[in-house]
Amino acid sequence: MRKNNFVSNVDLILVILYFLILGFGWIALYSAETSQNSFQLISLNTRPGKQIIWIVVSIIIVIILQFLDYRFYLNFALPIYILSIIFLLTVLFFGVSVAGSKSWVELFGLRIQPSEFAKFSTALLFTQLLSIRKFNLLHFKNVFIIFFVVISPFLLILLQGDFGTALIFSSFIIVLYRDGGISTRLLVILIGLFTVFILGITINSITLTVIIILISLFGIGLSITNQKQIINIIIIAVCALFVIRGEKFLLNNVIKSHHKERIISVLNPNTDPLGVGWSVNQSKIAIGSGGAFGNGYLQGTQTRFNFVPKQSTDFIFSVIGEEFGFMGSVFFIILYSFFLIRILIVAETQKDKFAMLYGYSVFSLFFVHYSLNIAMSMGLFPVIGIPLPFVSYGGSSIISFSILFFVFLKFNSYQTNILRR
Repeated sequence: MRKNNFVSNVDLILVILYFLILGFGWIALYSAETSQNSFQLISLNTRPGKQIIWIVVSIIIVIILQFLDYRFYLNFALPIYILSIIFLLTVLFFGVSVAGSKSWVELFGLRIQPSEFAKFSTALLFTQLLSIRKFNLLHFKNVFIIFFVVISPFLLILLQGDFGTALIFSSFIIVLYRDGGISTRLLVILIGLFTVFILGITINSITLTVIIILISLFGIGLSITNQKQIINIIIIAVCALFVIRGEKFLLNNVIKSHHKERIISVLNPNTDPLGVGWSVNQSKIAIGSGGAFGNGYLQGTQTRFNFVPKQSTDFIFSVIGEEFGFMGSVFFIILYSFFLIRILIVAETQKDKFAMLYGYSVFSLFFVHYSLNIAMSMGLFPVIGIPLPFVSYGGSSIISFSILFFVFLKFNSYQTNILRR
């Protein structure tokens, strides 16, 4: 086993940013859970108190993980992944339902959300496979293996009724794009097909089919002398039509009605302002009321009087917007963006492909959570119930994201000793 050199080679900038974001998140959580306009003693029975416990537990766990050799994560990626799949299967049979999702299991009186830890295990195996020199995505067998690794936890989490967490696994597309596994054109096509899926919820399927056919015919007309381009247009059009046809099955059998209503409320906010649109509207009111410099800490009326549901989890950013205002929100966004950019820069410097791709995975998972959570709070994306890493309340979230992040720091600390495999 190599000498543990984590302390001497750790990226202090990332560690400092980690604790700054944790602190910012806890301050916002304390405000969201405090009903009076003054500081109160912290009880371990309240969410702010429990969050401190989860933070301490996270730090203890990541310190222990630093004593494991770099190669441990490489060699045990598959067993860790299989274990997480077993936990996801366990949830389906013995899980506890919360807010319409059967995503938790109770162990020794504690509720644990295995889907949060599945992100780490999937990232580990996903990047371990891609880092193998002979693992070429030009072969269909390898494409199928990679697809299976990502789709398995996705489907199991979808069966739990947690559409938001399942959607997060699409972030691994960014890793493939960064590694050159998919081209820019394919990425644009995938985004386009996702857009078709979203539009299909609000637009009649026949109308959307006609629109796609007309656009395809127009494209064929412009490419009449390019046979290859015409074939590509036809393939894309057929895929879009399959998305429309498959959408009905998903909406009727997999995606729950309240998810559909939330998507509609984003596209048309006035559909149900007192129902499904209430949370988003109140969050937008809270952020807007903050003005330039905010109403002051513990002085936000939307926060104080609990107008925003799930404010300590899904809508934690609305606390920041209301009490710290536009300037405070911009500061937080810059802080978090710098954290993400730093992860990407450090990932680019890795000498080992496994560490580099794992860094891309960490960046992708954090970036998608960060972007979608803030977009949800501002009414720019449907409410799908995903946390803002290190900021939203939740033990499983804090611990799993801390593990995900500090394992990457562990890899980075070894970069001077390992060669690209």
